[in-house]
Amino acid sequence: YEKLMNDDRVNITSGLVNIPSDADGFNRRYWPFGMVPGDTTLYPTLAIQTVLEYLGISHIKPTFEGATTRFGPYGGTQYLDIPGYGSKSEGFLINFYGPPSGASSIGGAPYNTFSRISLSNVMDTKDYNLGDGEWDPDFGEMVYFEDQDWMDKYIDPIMAPIFEAQGFVNPFKGKIVVLGTSLAEDQDIKPTPYLSYGEQDFLMPGVEIHANAIQQMLNADYIQMPTGTLEYKTRFNKDHLLIISLFIVVTLLLVTKTPPIWGFVIMAVELIIWVSYSIGAFLTDYLWLYKLIAGQEINVPGLGESAMIPILFPAAAIVLPYGLNLTYKLFTEGQDKAFLKAAFGNYISPELIDEMFDSKQKPELGGNAAMRTAYFTDIASFSTFSELLTASELVILLNEYLTSMTDILLNGGGTLDKYEGDAIIAFFGAPVDQPDNALLALKVGVNMQQACDDLRKKWTSEGDKWPEIVKQMRTRIGINHGDLVCGNMGAENRMNYTMMGDTVNTAARLEEGAKQYGIYLATTIETLQAAGKDEFEWRIVDKTRYMGKSEATTTVEILGFKGGISDDLAKAIEIFNEGFELYQKMDWDGAIGKFTESEKYEEEFVGRPNTPSRRLIDRCNEYKEEPPVSGDNDWDGVFTMTKK
Repeated sequence: YEKLMNDDRVNITSGLVNIPSDADGFNRRYWPFGMVPGDTTLYPTLAIQTVLEYLGISHIKPTFEGATTRFGPYGGTQYLDIPGYGSKSEGFLINFYGPPSGASSIGGAPYNTFSRISLSNVMDTKDYNLGDGEWDPDFGEMVYFEDQDWMDKYIDPIMAPIFEAQGFVNPFKGKIVVLGTSLAEDQDIKPTPYLSYGEQDFLMPGVEIHANAIQQMLNADYIQMPTGTLEYKTRFNKDHLLIISLFIVVTLLLVTKTPPIWGFVIMAVELIIWVSYSIGAFLTDYLWLYKLIAGQEINVPGLGESAMIPILFPAAAIVLPYGLNLTYKLFTEGQDKAFLKAAFGNYISPELIDEMFDSKQKPELGGNAAMRTAYFTDIASFSTFSELLTASELVILLNEYLTSMTDILLNGGGTLDKYEGDAIIAFFGAPVDQPDNALLALKVGVNMQQACDDLRKKWTSEGDKWPEIVKQMRTRIGINHGDLVCGNMGAENRMNYTMMGDTVNTAARLEEGAKQYGIYLATTIETLQAAGKDEFEWRIVDKTRYMGKSEATTTVEILGFKGGISDDLAKAIEIFNEGFELYQKMDWDGAIGKFTESEKYEEEFVGRPNTPSRRLIDRCNEYKEEPPVSGDNDWDGVFTMTKK
C-alpha cells in the first residue's frame, strides 16, 4: 500500500460508498453523487468514480441533459451517459445481474454472478505464512500445509509464467477489483430484489451492489423507463394519469353491466394481461407466462433491452373501479331486492322473489304462455256463514282462514292472483318458471285441506265463540294444469298481473263441480300425470263435460299424500274403482252393487252433501231408466253437466 502511495504513476482517488435505500429499506437504485455530512459539495459515489478512472475521464466534469448525466468524451467520441430514474438527482435503477455471488440454492452449486476471491488468497504469497505449521526434521524447516502461496501464481516473476503456461488465467487481469466485506457481522448487507431467490432469502453485501452498478455502467445496460418512474410522480403525471384513466374507463365499461362473477373474471383477466405485459417488457418475452406454465426456457434480455413498466397503480386502477362497481351493485341490488320483496311479498313466496331477482326475469307486458297450473279455492256453503255471523265476526274469521291458506300457498311456491270474497285464486309456474308446478300445486292443495282440519279443531276448542257451522267449515279446491297465459293485463295505466286461458276456466269448473260429488280437492288426470301419480292417494270420480265446455274432463279426487289415508277410505277407493270400470261398460246393476259397497266405507261428516259413490249410484239408476245412448251407438263414458 505504501509503495502504491509513493508511486507517481498511481492516481489514488476516492468514491462515496453509502448508497441510500428506498422507502421500504430495499436497495434498487444507485446514486451517481452524494454529500458528506457538513459539506454541500457533491462527490461521486464509488461505482461512478471507479468507472471514470477505468475509462480515464475522472478529470472531466459532467454535463446534464434532462435526466441524463454525461461524462466524457473518452476514446475520441464516446460518452458515459447515465440516465436518471425520474430525474438526475434520483440515481438509476440497478439492473442486478444475479443473486449474491457466494450464495447458493438449496442443494445447488454456489451462484457465480461475480468472481469472489477471499482476501486470504490475495494475501497468500511466499512472504506470508498462513495457518499453523510444524517442523520437518528431514528438511530442517517449518512446513505450512495450508500455505499454497496462491497469489504468487499470478504475480511472482518466476511462478506466474509457469502457471500461465499451464492455463491458469489471472482473475485480476484487465478487471476492476472491488474490495469489501461479505460478513453479516459487519452489517454491510442489504435487501435487494434478489432477497428471495432459489427458495431461500439472501441479503446482498454492499460491495456487490457497487459491483452490479459498475458492470451496468460499463455495459450501458440500463433499464428503460417509458413512464418515467414506477410510482406515481407529479413530473410524469400525464403518462400516469393516462394509464390510470384508461384502465378505470375500460374496467367500468366492461363490468358495469355484467353480473358480479363475470365482473370478477374480467378484472382478473385484465390484471393477468397487464402483469404479463409488464413482466414481458422487462424480459423482452411476452410469452413468459405460457413458457413458465409449459416448462419452457424464458428469454434472457440483451443489453439495454429491458423496460420497467408500472404494475401497482395500473392494477389498482383495475381493482378499485371493480370494487366500487361491485359495492354499488350490492347496495342497489339490495335495495331493489328489498323493494321487490316489499312489493310482491304478499303475492309471491320469498323463494320465488329471490329466484326472480337472481334470474333477472320479470313479467312481460301482455303476458306469455306456458304450461302452468291454475288454482281455485272456495269455502263450502259460505252464504250460510254470512247469515249467522256479524260483519266484524265474518272479517275476523275470514282473516284467520285466508292467512292460514295464503301462507301455505306462498310457502309452497304459488303466486296469489286475487281474493274474491272467501275465494282464493292463484297459479303456479309464473312469474318464475317452475318445471314441477303441477306437483307444487297438488301438494299445496293437500296441505290446505290439512290446515283446514286444524282450523276446525281450533275453532271447536274455543267453545261457543263460533256457531257449529264454522266448526264444520270445509274448503273446495280445483286445480288444473295446462297452457296458461300469465302477464300484466288491463289498461295501460292500471294493470294486474294475472292469468287467462281455458286452463283457468277448467280449474274454476273443477272447484264448482266438486260440490256435486261431495269432494274437496278436484283435479284432472292430466294434472295428476304431470305431478306424478305415486305422490298421492287418488281416484277418478267421473268423466265430465262441464257446463259451457265442449271437451270432456276426467275428474280426479285427491284424498291425501301417499299412505296418508285411513284403511276404510283406501278400501272405498279400491271398490269404487271396480265399480267405475263397470259403469264405463254400461253395466249399471254391477256398478250399483260396487258403489253401494264402497259407500259403506266413504268418509262421512256433518255438512257433506254427497259422496262419489252415492252420486254414481244415482247416475246408474237414471241411466237404467234412460240410457245415455240409444241403439247400437257406443257410449264415450262422459257425463254432461247441466248446472254448476
